[in-house]
Amino acid sequence: MENLNALGKAKRNKANYLKAKEAFNQNKVDECILFYAPNHEVKSKQSEKGREGIQKFLEGLHETWADIQITVEHCVAEENWVMGRSVATATHSKTVLGVPPTGKKIVATFWDLHLFDEDGLIIETWNLMDNLAIMQQIGLLK
Repeated sequence: MENLNALGKAKRNKANYLKAKEAFNQNKVDECILFYAPNHEVKSKQSEKGREGIQKFLEGLHETWADIQITVEHCVAEENWVMGRSVATATHSKTVLGVPPTGKKIVATFWDLHLFDEDGLIIETWNLMDNLAIMQQIGLLK
């Protein structure tokens, strides 16, 4: 285990957060989940704990949105905390929320907050997605 000061932890954790997003964008979920602790937990919704849970979630995103790409617009790190504001872009090519594919490019903003452990792995996650924007763009809401 590295003995890092607060600034060093923040820098390392931010770098790991960005590397995880990069691996996700390349559809390398096996690499992406290595940035998550074995006992990782999504706190913003009830989900399966551990790397298996986050792996299923990330694979599901790629299954539903085959060309999904995440652009991190802002990322702030403080000690063991990293907060990001990102934009997800993907083509609506599968049925989503009961709406058949429209072929439209969907753009939605999301925020994610991560708590890192002493080894620089993500141990807890909170997500907030602009689901209203997605529902409007796929035609579910006017």
